[in-house]
Amino acid sequence: MSCFVNRMQRKRERKTRNEQQEMLTPAAPAQETYACTNCGNELFSAAAKFDSGTGFPSFWQHIDDHVKQQFLDTYGRERIQLLCSSCGQHLGHLFPNKKTPTGVRYCINKEAIAISEEV
Repeated sequence: MSCFVNRMQRKRERKTRNEQQEMLTPAAPAQETYACTNCGNELFSAAAKFDSGTGFPSFWQHIDDHVKQQFLDTYGRERIQLLCSSCGQHLGHLFPNKKTPTGVRYCINKEAIAISEEV
């Protein structure tokens, strides 16, 4: 019985590793970028976009210093707000995420960004 349980556990672990790898696979060609819908400042590379399963566009890295981080302590919660460094538009929030290469997830409001060609 324990041999069967071990085999099932290994199968689950392999499936989990494969799902994590798929999650980090770029959803669009690497040359595309996502820009601020307010000012056109390029914020994220399409190569850093992944499906976090939250329904929000998610990225594991931003471009240069184009995204500003601001600590928030409102509604009884502490979090990091993300702002466009050029115009100050609210983009979303930063969360810890052990499954990404940088250990963080940029959870972005889909209305705040667009593929740079569309801005």
